[in-house]
Amino acid sequence: MFARFSPSARAVVTLAEQECRNASQYYLGTEHLLLAMAIAPPPDVAGYFATAGIEPWQVKRALRIAMNGASEHPWEGVIVTPRVQRICALAGERTSGSVEPIHLLEAIVADGGGVAARVLGELQVSTPVSRPG
Repeated sequence: MFARFSPSARAVVTLAEQECRNASQYYLGTEHLLLAMAIAPPPDVAGYFATAGIEPWQVKRALRIAMNGASEHPWEGVIVTPRVQRICALAGERTSGSVEPIHLLEAIVADGGGVAARVLGELQVSTPVSRPG
């Protein structure tokens, strides 16, 4: 699933997995991907946020409020949710080359479901924003 991911997109996934563990959650959801992009915004995502008129701290705050609490599910590793699998597939369709973090973010917005899309919608990011240059 992550074979075509660029190093920066892989870094987003790695940080997202760490955020799952930090929150004592066993699943990797769209909220974790977006949180990772807000914690350490890659340049393309930072540009997207700037164009949308939102700050990474606003995204982090909104996600922390929206995210579920710790899970009592027995720990067996992080499970990638079906929605994240779909987001990754959509991101791959957005490029013929490597999947970049911006493709993941655009796929979250285009999919329109899940915690991340809801948070972005609340922050007035309801349609894909044109990327600079």
